[in-house]
Amino acid sequence: MLGTATLFTKKLFNISVKPGFQSVVGSHILPALSLCGVRFASKKAGSSKRSHGGKSPGQRLGMKKKEGEYVRKGMILIRQKGFRWFPGSFVGVGKDKTLYAKEPGIVKYSKERWTPKLTLWGMYVAPTLPDEDMIRTFVHVIPEPQIGKFKLVTQV
Repeated sequence: MLGTATLFTKKLFNISVKPGFQSVVGSHILPALSLCGVRFASKKAGSSKRSHGGKSPGQRLGMKKKEGEYVRKGMILIRQKGFRWFPGSFVGVGKDKTLYAKEPGIVKYSKERWTPKLTLWGMYVAPTLPDEDMIRTFVHVIPEPQIGKFKLVTQV
């Protein structure tokens, strides 16, 4: 059965129409006309204010010095949000949990059993955890030898 749009096309252009979605004029194929108009958007698509937050730069967290590297006093070893790495010997903690070197020397990483402070969590939750959950990565600085940097008691 031919639709009303196809019959309209046949009468208007005096062309042969095959049943289906297309009309044929000579060797050209024309799309079938539709009485339904195409609906376009009346407004440009916009986004809410909530979706604009992805353009902030990264925070540059992570290891700044690898194992075996020489560091001076005060150099940042690791920047972190929580305690992923824990301070070892000759390593200090900043207020944003940044680990820094307290003495010049060589950086060393080790996996050790962590003993938490005697807080509510440390007294009640930590003893119930298995040993695998208490293993943490510690950052140490092995200080350089103190050659010729001492003073006699009489000089002080």
